[in-house]
Amino acid sequence: MEIAKQFGIQPILLLAQVVNFLIILFILKKFFYKPIVKMLDDRKNKIEESLKNSALIEEKLAATEEKSAAILDGARKTAEDFIGDAKGEAQRIAAAAAKEAKAQTEETLKKAMEQISSEREKMQKDLEAHMLDLVAATVKKVLGRSLKEVEKKSLTEKSLSQITKNI
Repeated sequence: MEIAKQFGIQPILLLAQVVNFLIILFILKKFFYKPIVKMLDDRKNKIEESLKNSALIEEKLAATEEKSAAILDGARKTAEDFIGDAKGEAQRIAAAAAKEAKAQTEETLKKAMEQISSEREKMQKDLEAHMLDLVAATVKKVLGRSLKEVEKKSLTEKSLSQITKNI
């Protein structure tokens, strides 16, 4: 105790200060420390929860991006397939149209050739008949008599062969 007296420490006052300190410590711990610690714990929990949610959101975002990429790839492939099918169909239609046009052209050409041939035959028959009449009229005037059928035919054939050569 002597040391305490040397330093001017009074034991009753020291005991009273220790008791006051313990009372203040108890009051602070009861009313201030626990609520502050509770608030800090709540805040810590919220931060941890936010971090977990952030990680979860990042995972979902990555999964969504992968799904979006897969959907876009599928859509792109489908579009390319549609375009390919459309091109194939267009080529098929164009080939069919060309084939049909060629067939119609050939049919028209065939009909035209048949018509030309029939017109030629008709003109040739008309020419033969007209030539026969002319030859008969000419011979009648030159000879003064009519030709027999055999003579008419012979003269007509000769004249027709010469005309055909000239044409």
